[in-house]
Amino acid sequence: MENKYIWLVDQLRQPLTLNEIREKWKTSSLNDTDAPFDRKTFRNWKEHIAECYGVSIVTNLAGKDTTYQVEPGSENASNWLMETISTQNALSSSLALKDRILLEDIPSAGSALKTVIEAMKENRLIAFEYKDYWEDPVEVTMRPYFVKLFRLHWKVIGPLEDGDPRTIRSYALDSDRMRSLRSLDGRFTYPADFSPEAAMSGCLGTTIIPNEVVPPRQIIILVWEKYNFYLKSVPLHRSQRILHEGRRDGYTIFSYYLQPTDDFYQEICRYGDYIEVLYPSDVRTRMMTIVQGMSNEYAGVYKTSCKDSIPDVSCLLEINDF
Repeated sequence: MENKYIWLVDQLRQPLTLNEIREKWKTSSLNDTDAPFDRKTFRNWKEHIAECYGVSIVTNLAGKDTTYQVEPGSENASNWLMETISTQNALSSSLALKDRILLEDIPSAGSALKTVIEAMKENRLIAFEYKDYWEDPVEVTMRPYFVKLFRLHWKVIGPLEDGDPRTIRSYALDSDRMRSLRSLDGRFTYPADFSPEAAMSGCLGTTIIPNEVVPPRQIIILVWEKYNFYLKSVPLHRSQRILHEGRRDGYTIFSYYLQPTDDFYQEICRYGDYIEVLYPSDVRTRMMTIVQGMSNEYAGVYKTSCKDSIPDVSCLLEINDF
């Protein structure tokens, strides 16, 4: 049912008259009943799109040549939702190509996300059992302030039951970590002065730590060609600025203002020897320690301290019949 609204939004990414919309609707695969597209239908669809997706359709008055066009909402969530459903619409109409469309496996979060969003609407507490990969299970009761998608994982973020801002944490909605999720009768007051965007402004990813514990820092990195071009197109963080271009040698120096959390160091490691932290010295030293640890791992330093001997690769290949 929603696909027809997404179809209209897709059409109106460029100005169209009502007659042009009608002609496109006649040949649309969604028009399986040959239903007419009259002015009343257009008005109803327009109102539904504005109410449900936060996207306005503006009118460019010009008499009989009056056109209509989508004016995308400024909210990231509205734009993301529209793009997601639009993509789903394109995929569902291309089932014949299913073997040629490869998708990345993502952790299941569908029902959990729905429960959390419903609780957010009514400012209800949520409770669940949470087991991180390296810790024992714990029971959590929290205030779901907002959700964020990062690296294909949905996270719910907010303080614990008492609302103390120092207890703000993020929890993955993955089914293998969050269990027995439920919305409680207890309600909370969402702070009028709280802004999720501001709360995450110094964060890379979803590791949220109070500024007084890990304050945002000015961080400078050098990035070699080809990844410097990539980061210009897809910034590491919204605070990214270019400080210097070494065009003849093929590098760029970027600066950021963010918290050097685990998410930050993991992101830097993704680029291997194409990235070097230049400043500040303690962040650079921490990065050097990580790199040295990786070097030690490949040199076999840590294997000597294992309680059980690590099998030789040739034995593994033979045992598993490769």
